Amino acid sequence: MSQPTIEDWPSLAEAMARELRRAGNLRDDALLRAFASIPRHVFVPRYYRTETDAEGWEAPSGIVDESQPDWLPTVYSNSVLVTQLKPIEGQPGSETYTSSSSMPALMADMIEELGIRPGMKVLEIGTGTGYNAAILCHLLGDDAVTTIDIDQELVAPARERLAGLGYHPSFDPQPGSYDRILATHAVADIPAEWLRWGRPGSVILTDLRSPSNSTLGAWVKVAISEDGESATGALMPARGYFMSARLTPEFAQVGDVLPEFTEEEHQQRAESMEARPTSVPASVLETGEFGLYLWRQSPEIQWWAGDGTASLNGPGAESWAYVTDDMVHHGGRVDLWVPVEQAYASWVEAGWPGLSTWLINVASSGRTTVELRPDNRPADR
Repeated sequence: MSQPTIEDWPSLAEAMARELRRAGNLRDDALLRAFASIPRHVFVPRYYRTETDAEGWEAPSGIVDESQPDWLPTVYSNSVLVTQLKPIEGQPGSETYTSSSSMPALMADMIEELGIRPGMKVLEIGTGTGYNAAILCHLLGDDAVTTIDIDQELVAPARERLAGLGYHPSFDPQPGSYDRILATHAVADIPAEWLRWGRPGSVILTDLRSPSNSTLGAWVKVAISEDGESATGALMPARGYFMSARLTPEFAQVGDVLPEFTEEEHQQRAESMEARPTSVPASVLETGEFGLYLWRQSPEIQWWAGDGTASLNGPGAESWAYVTDDMVHHGGRVDLWVPVEQAYASWVEAGWPGLSTWLINVASSGRTTVELRPDNRPADR
């Protein structure tokens, strides 16, 4: 079989869309036509190849563009493609992923989960390459779509690509204007500003995820209240996850970085630790849903768990703990295992609730909180 060329993109896009439908995505015919009609290669003229190192971390290993034979087939596959790297603040010479073209299946899932249909106005937070905005414009028309991004290095080429295909969404969000809001990046809390952009009853969908531990997350879908001052909804298992929102366009957002200690400081910390028994073993942190619940209750605690042990650090590493099956070794200002024990007691009392039973509240302050339902009834979505 001959190598496909750019002129073959319509058949490649059609094949990708059909494959997504066979896999259970793209149930909506109009959405299928959108994916089959839009040239993804225009939005991904190049991407970063990634490799997994010996420790299991993914790292960029070179750029793939139209000069290489695997560029076009990969672009028209159900693949996430990393398109931007930025330095990590305070770590000279470092770079990590800051933008990508999401997996088409993930894009389709979000659009279908939101029930986006003609007549609605949609705000996309996270323009990225512009590909998702093109899909939305194809579905709804330019006047119904607004897309924004913190990084003008992404917005400028995305605007040009969209215009080159005849799409002209707005890049200027208007308060109280949108029926649906979707974010293509993860957040630790839903910002209050998102409530102001939506109308009463508007639905917001995003990935709620810890910036310090990407394994802790779920999709959250909330509806804005009639007074516009809050939103409520539920969690659902993530069908994919996104990079964390950046605080500034210049740097990647990688969560809190622990301070480095000298060997002498490590020794002093070890000698100052106290020990006590616990009835809550470290292995509870290996339960995904409880780990997510603990993060929502105590977001200031960083922790790592595995093989029946857990290590915890408080803000600024002023408190720390090491936990095994029945013993807690802790030091610093507070005993960090106490909030874990308290959260676990609430978790057990609620009957080990599944994600669909959690009630999510977003306040006008921008704080997202979790309430466990004692009756274990699914929350409204």
